[in-house]
Amino acid sequence: MFACLQIQRGAVDTLLALADAFSPHLERCDERTVLIPAYGLERMIGTATEIAEAIVRRAGELSIEISLAIAGHPDTAVLAARNIEGITIIDAGREVEILGPLPLEVLPTSLDVLDTLQRWGAETLADFAALPPLGVIERLGDEGGRLQALVEGRGTRPLRIARPPEDYTRQIHLDEPLSNREPLLFIVSGMVHDIVKRLASHGLAVGQFLGVLTPFHEIRIAFPVPVQDAMVILKQVQLGLEAHKPKRAITAVAVELQPTPPRTTQHGLFTPSAPEPAQLQTLLARLRAIAGDDSVGSPELLDTHRPDAWRLRQDVLFEAGRVMPAAEAAVRLSFRCFRPPLTARVAITPQHRPARVEARGLRGSVVAAAGPWRTTGEWWTTAEWARDEWDVGLDDGALYRLYRDHRTNDWFVEGVYD
Repeated sequence: MFACLQIQRGAVDTLLALADAFSPHLERCDERTVLIPAYGLERMIGTATEIAEAIVRRAGELSIEISLAIAGHPDTAVLAARNIEGITIIDAGREVEILGPLPLEVLPTSLDVLDTLQRWGAETLADFAALPPLGVIERLGDEGGRLQALVEGRGTRPLRIARPPEDYTRQIHLDEPLSNREPLLFIVSGMVHDIVKRLASHGLAVGQFLGVLTPFHEIRIAFPVPVQDAMVILKQVQLGLEAHKPKRAITAVAVELQPTPPRTTQHGLFTPSAPEPAQLQTLLARLRAIAGDDSVGSPELLDTHRPDAWRLRQDVLFEAGRVMPAAEAAVRLSFRCFRPPLTARVAITPQHRPARVEARGLRGSVVAAAGPWRTTGEWWTTAEWARDEWDVGLDDGALYRLYRDHRTNDWFVEGVYD
């Protein structure tokens, strides 16, 4: 059995409190209608009539007025509660008898279906129920069969339970301020284990960790793949605290884990196993704690004309690379930079072209040269540059790139072509 509650007068929010008083499971049909299972109430309250009277009595205590219907099919109960005032008890087999006088327009269907039924001469639900089921299905398809089953109370369906939004957060106010990392990690550990356990029970994993340590300290960790192991999360938190220690004693701790669907992978029998992304992220966190955030990451070219302008980014370490088409992949020459560039001595011809180059590890006469290419820019910043670039081939067969810095008039070997 199912009980449908349709509010007629009073606060709409009170309807949810009324339904929750009789069942923790409810389906929110619309803003003014809820559906709850009534089969479990028989042992606690009694018959369907006694259940209905108990619900209406409780509604009066909450100062709301409702229409109530109890039926074996949930949609039949909703149809009765929306269109019949007061209490309606629909016993098995009496659906057409009770719902039959209702007009055809109360059916939850499209206007095209209603127009077709009216052209057939049906005006009430009783007229519709009297039509031959096979003929209705042949002309209206599954929709016609569903509507007739609803009017006759045949079949059933599970409730679409309205679950409240889950809160995957925990917050603790400490009795005494904490300055040491170990007791702070102990507190965070209990909070993380509790939230991860609840996430796992809901079939979810962790996509991001957010920890707020009062006052003025925040730890934000985005995981490359969904994580379901609390120890992996805690290791990242520990390394984060080692790299960025709180400047003041902590008085409160708040933890939030962002839910995400778990990761599913298919391993090949003959594919070599690669390191787990979570383990790789832990390794990178260790390196960042030792070398600093600016020394670990994935290189990214900057949108500027400044030569060799790049930076390290941490948020793209686990992005998939782009596979180049065959035409683009046909690289015939690559360039290997020297960092830092090699200081060089360059002899110049009367035509102001490089004639001989000497630097650490290389020496030779220039047999071919292309250039110069002058570039300047960012004069308004500390990264200002102005230089002439040359590509030169030496008599030993090697091909290098040289440049002369206009600010100091010094020459440098920037790299070699391989």
